[in-house]
Amino acid sequence: MKENQKEMQKEMQKKQLEMMLKQRQTQLAMQFASGKEFFNWFASFYALIFPLCILGALKKKSPFPIIPLIPLGFVCGYQYDMYYGDKMKRIRLEAERLIDSEPQLFYFPKNAHIVSQEEYEEILGINKNKK
Repeated sequence: MKENQKEMQKEMQKKQLEMMLKQRQTQLAMQFASGKEFFNWFASFYALIFPLCILGALKKKSPFPIIPLIPLGFVCGYQYDMYYGDKMKRIRLEAERLIDSEPQLFYFPKNAHIVSQEEYEEILGINKNKK
């Protein structure tokens, strides 16, 4: 009877984990899709404003109408790299590196009273020799 109960408990935990991972995947996919949609709108805006700024600079014989293109270009490039490039892969690799080599960055403040630093290290299996 106890074996059956333990087996059912493991199965429930497995289903809960599966459901949690599917929910996480769905949320991330929605955020990513939303970002791609925003990029499409922003890139369209940039494509529209780019020639207008150039024409304005030529007409006024002044470089000032071109100035907004510089930061907007960086924003557009960043978003393109995020949603169509490999920025997410680079971010994930940096996050993995931080977790492995600098776990102390993620400790709770001492007065938080959530979990002690020792308990945190024990839960996450952080090797104290890495500090």
